[in-house]
Amino acid sequence: MARRKSALIFMLLFLTILILSPWAAAPSPIAPPAPVPDRRPSAEAVPAAPADPIQLRVAVALDDAEFRFLQKQNDDLAYRYRDIAVQLTRVDPDKAYDEFTKASQIGEAPDVMLLPNEWVIQFAASGYLLPADSAFVREALAEQFDALSASVKWNGYLWGVPRDFDPYVLVWNLSVLHTLLGDTAISPQGPAQWAVLAEKSRGSRNAVSWLAINGQDGYALLAWLQTVTAQRTDTLWNGGGSIWNGTPRGDAMALLDREKQKVTFTNMSSVTADLVVAGKTAAAVIPYSEAVKRILQNQHQTAGNLEIDRSAWKLPYHWPRGRSFTVSSQTQAEDAARRWIAVMTEDQVQQANELAFGKLPVYRSMYGGGSSRASLISVNAAGVFPNMAPAELGPELPIRLRRLGQLWKEWTAGRLTVDDWVRRWPETSADLELNH
Repeated sequence: MARRKSALIFMLLFLTILILSPWAAAPSPIAPPAPVPDRRPSAEAVPAAPADPIQLRVAVALDDAEFRFLQKQNDDLAYRYRDIAVQLTRVDPDKAYDEFTKASQIGEAPDVMLLPNEWVIQFAASGYLLPADSAFVREALAEQFDALSASVKWNGYLWGVPRDFDPYVLVWNLSVLHTLLGDTAISPQGPAQWAVLAEKSRGSRNAVSWLAINGQDGYALLAWLQTVTAQRTDTLWNGGGSIWNGTPRGDAMALLDREKQKVTFTNMSSVTADLVVAGKTAAAVIPYSEAVKRILQNQHQTAGNLEIDRSAWKLPYHWPRGRSFTVSSQTQAEDAARRWIAVMTEDQVQQANELAFGKLPVYRSMYGGGSSRASLISVNAAGVFPNMAPAELGPELPIRLRRLGQLWKEWTAGRLTVDDWVRRWPETSADLELNH
């Protein structure tokens, strides 16, 4: 009996060894290698280029230099959207409103359009756009200034993604100012002091003007009115024609009319800038980007005699002259459009645009204490530009601004008196569509 048990135990041990021996010879498992961090500018996965990439048509209202720069940016960053083929088209900024409107009306709008902020709500209300909220990636939405984001917000949605902004400023040629008003003179404050400057210019033997301003751009007039009166101009349409009677704005307009002979009206901001640099005018109303460029270009020749006056930026609202990317409601590439916009509005791209052209970035964080921009804008000051929304919003705003521009052109061309200006002002807020 004992022998049978011993044999049984022996057989069980033998079978156990046979069963387990393959596992004993198996190699030990090897841990997978640690992932190598991606060192490229973006941590986002780069999609593989498909055989048939998504076709995306993008039309932008930019001048030639800015358009070429955008083309280069698109080429440099194309690895971020390898499944998208972008076709970029430039539209003349002076013709953009009509071209974009017509294309949208007949169903031929590009997938993405770069529009002035003030047009966005009208295009959205007309059914020409899709909401762009999802193009704001990560903290991009919280980064926006109210003066910019409010202009593209309607019906609870955001219809545009701000790209940049370029407010007007006043640039003084201090040599001319001191020649007219004395060596200790400072820039005029209020219509009365401006009137003294104009009178001195009229009586001077020097062929210099007291003001140079773009006679083709209504924003230039609004900027000058704000600087002279220290009153915001986004409220101009709230008071009818009475805003020009017995008011600081009315006094400023009357001064401009009375001393018109020594005002130089130009058709381009670059020409206006040339005049102040050359010492042919005491003051010039030009975009901030143009002012910075001219001061950098001429800092040695002018020996520091150019000075930027940004006092109008301290008001609750100043027209930012911003531009935003929008997505057409007719697009068949909605996701691709939003992805492309998100890349083209990142902080690195905004900074590159600023370095190249002086246009200001739209992110609050880019104006922090360690930045050279910190002195331009107070991101924490409530109630001042650009931290407040405009008083004038709505689909009718582009029409009002275009009518203001037309009135301004007629006035600077000498076809209207100041009385005509006051009489015709209500036309700018009439409900009828502007004839193109």
